[in-house]
Amino acid sequence: MRMLLIKRFVTKYYGHQLGLNVAISRSREKRKERNLWQRRFWEHLIRDDVDFANHCDYIHYNPVRHQLCESPQEWAFSSVHRFIEQNIYSLDWGSSGEVQLVSDIWDV
Repeated sequence: MRMLLIKRFVTKYYGHQLGLNVAISRSREKRKERNLWQRRFWEHLIRDDVDFANHCDYIHYNPVRHQLCESPQEWAFSSVHRFIEQNIYSLDWGSSGEVQLVSDIWDV
């Protein structure tokens, strides 16, 4: 229920700002869904600091991987800006090519 409410709020108030021009399938149209969210989410217990760092990298670089922007810093909706302010990431983090993760979580 919590995820449903979060997704509904974000879609209603911010979804249009993303400007996603992706065709909506018949199935999604029937359910009045848009393409902002995947249908299910998966829970993952963060195991340690390295696993946490990998998932942060994954989240921050994902808009680049999906060609929504050219660098993580261009994605206005990202916490990457806070990570840069806190000196966790350098100013140009992720701008010089795909980020390499310690473990392979790209296709999870």
